[in-house]
Order: sequence, then C-alpha cells, then structure tokens
Amino acid sequence: MKKLMIGTALTLFAFSTAYAQDYQVELGAAYLNGEINGVDYDGFGLNAEFHFEKVDTSKGPLNEAAFLDKSSFASLTWVTLDPDAPGADSEDTIDLEGRFILQNKFILEAGFTDLEDDEAFRLGFGTYLTKNLDAVLSYENFDDADASSLSVDLHGVNKLKGSTSVAFDFGFAILDVNDDTGYGISAGADYYLDRKLSIGGSVALESVDDVDVSTLQVGVNYFVTPVVRIGADLISLGKDADGETLAVNANVRF
Repeated sequence: MKKLMIGTALTLFAFSTAYAQDYQVELGAAYLNGEINGVDYDGFGLNAEFHFEKVDTSKGPLNEAAFLDKSSFASLTWVTLDPDAPGADSEDTIDLEGRFILQNKFILEAGFTDLEDDEAFRLGFGTYLTKNLDAVLSYENFDDADASSLSVDLHGVNKLKGSTSVAFDFGFAILDVNDDTGYGISAGADYYLDRKLSIGGSVALESVDDVDVSTLQVGVNYFVTPVVRIGADLISLGKDADGETLAVNANVRF
C-alpha cells in the first residue's frame, strides 16, 4: 500500500510537469488527497527542474516544449504522504532524475529514488525516431523490494489543424517481483485545444503472478500566462488495488 501511494504521487508529478516559455528553471507544487486500499491520505510535493540551455517553446504546445526542443535537464522532486491510519507515520520520498540529449538525437536517462524504506535506481537509453517521436529503453531496480523492470516507452506529438495537436504515450514493461515474472502495459494521450490548454487521459495494467493492478488517469492543464500553469488530475486504481487520488498542482517557470 505504501509503494502504491508513493508511485501515485510521483506519477502525478510526471504527468503534471510543465515546461515554460524561454525558460531555464521551473518550480512546481502539488496537493494530493485520496484513498488507497481503504486508507485515506493527504500529500504535498515540491518539484524543481533545471535545463542546461534555454528552452524554445515556439515549436508546439507549451506543455511539450522541452520534448520538442530536445532539451537536457535535471529535476528534483520531494513528496510527503500522511496516511490516516492508526500508528502510521508520514512517508517522505525524494526523486532525482536526469535526461540528456546527445548529438541532438540520442537520449540518456538516469534516476534515483529514495523511498522511506527502499531505494530505486533507473537507467535508460533511447533516441528520437523523428523530430516529434522518441523511444526509450530503461531498466529500474528496487534494492529491498526484490523488484525490477525492463521497459520500452514511446512519446510523440502530432500537429493537427490550426493550433490543435495531440501528444501520445505507449509503454510496455517486463516485471520481476519476488522472482515472479509479469508485465505492464500503458497508453495515454493529451489533446491540445491550443498551445495553452489540454485535456487527457491514460490507462495502465500491471500483472504479476495472480495480482493485477489497473490505473485510470484523467487530467487537465492550462497556462494562465505563458509562465504559469495550473492543473488537476484524478487517478483511479482497480482490480486487486482500490483507490482514488485527486491532485491539484501549479508550476512557474523563468
């Protein structure tokens, strides 16, 4: 249950991260409220992201600027969750991520997550298949949980009529948990009504041995100004997990 909470919180940050116009630094905050497997919780998170060069946002939706500009960056996220359960203490998580674009094409990703009672390491390699589509193969390992994954993820942006466009994601993973092998599959899309406003959703399924966990997420993001974004996300867990999380978030960039 604890790792489901932490994973949900970090996923919300991953989906809500916004990239700013002619910016190099972005700061964000999020408030979370939800219930997982019968346990209510509140959460709060902070995120800081530093790009090694100014990001050009003229190539498409503001929320996809760093991807379209092939920007290299490092980010730091802190999340604290407070379960409403007898004897339960708050759980803090720190996540450090980096994405580096080499020769304007090749991708190197690295990540480290310090959970309350575990650590995870991730390393990924990939490439831009086209100027608006990339693929990344990554490996992640949890030290104490005896869990690892090998995954491939695709992300792309397609321009539609006028200022509208659609961004899409697809992922497949081979999972190893306590010497049991399983799989994970995910797909999602964001429809941009213009460069500032998007609505989207995603679905995911993880299956290991006789345990299946499904995830459904819907969200909206809006740039109030070219440098300030607000958003909201709803995540629902199903099958052998049960719960919902609502998050509101805001980002500023400069």
